[in-house]
Amino acid sequence: MSKAEVLIIKIGEVAQLTFADGSQYESAIRKQPVASVKIHALGAEGNDVGLKAHHGGADKALFFMSDVSFPALNVLLGENFTYDNTAIYGENFVVSGFNEDSVCVGDRFKIGSVLLEVSQPRKPCERLSKNTENENTQKIVHQSGWTGWYVRVIETGEIHKGDEIILQQRPYPQFTIRYLNRLLSDKPSMAELEQALAIEELAPAFKRSLNSKLMKLQEKQS
Repeated sequence: MSKAEVLIIKIGEVAQLTFADGSQYESAIRKQPVASVKIHALGAEGNDVGLKAHHGGADKALFFMSDVSFPALNVLLGENFTYDNTAIYGENFVVSGFNEDSVCVGDRFKIGSVLLEVSQPRKPCERLSKNTENENTQKIVHQSGWTGWYVRVIETGEIHKGDEIILQQRPYPQFTIRYLNRLLSDKPSMAELEQALAIEELAPAFKRSLNSKLMKLQEKQS
């Protein structure tokens, strides 16, 4: 496994964006690279989110993606995106050494002077398709499980590009980001959904989606 470190940091404020189809939205998806960032309880200084009903808040303070997800998604999308410049998927951090198969809900990572806790996978929205100018992006990110993950801030501080990522705690080693994504995109059992719903650290927003699936399964059996 490659060294676990921060490869790039990106932040951005909400701006009025015009997409290729002519539609306009207020969005902060096109974040720009910075060398370092101060982290407070609700995210990064100088960083904002659009669609606040769905983005941001303590459980979605920062959004991480792995370096390996970019080439994997490029193959599936027929694109040639890189993480070196303006954010493609709204990412705050791109990291090496960890990805959707090796990050679990409840994991605590020390990065610089900051302590972060993994709260949920990212649920892709339609703006991913608009920003990438590829109508399949939202669906493929969802189905492939290369979603990235959100974290909440346990201890504030500062993160620099190149900082090492140190895993300090892993209470749920079987509940990887990929596995949690599969619970939404595939056909899980009631027991699998119930086990995930019992995890205290899993964000309420993601639990609502899981609970909706569980209720549908229960209705079928009744």
